Amino acid sequence: MKDVYLVHITLPDVFTPRFYSLIPAQRNLINDLLEKRVILSYSLDMDRKNIWAFIEAVSEQEVMDILSTFPIIKEVKVSIHELAFFDSAPISLPDVILN
Repeated sequence: MKDVYLVHITLPDVFTPRFYSLIPAQRNLINDLLEKRVILSYSLDMDRKNIWAFIEAVSEQEVMDILSTFPIIKEVKVSIHELAFFDSAPISLPDVILN
């Protein structure tokens, strides 16, 4: 059974040219993982210092395996928190209007 983990990623104080160069690959990977519903939510604060991601996985080790694929992983600090529950608003398609 899969659980949901909150991952807090602390970004570097200074974004180097190398770090900036990793961002497009990071976004592509995140978009892919969101589409596959491995990542349920991914947020960046306005100060660009913190990222919060909700990841669905069977264990903390699986979360670490997923994080190890992040292009930015060597440049950031990470903390992982297993959640007792994860509730979110339902996502639905808009109502079909038949004219």
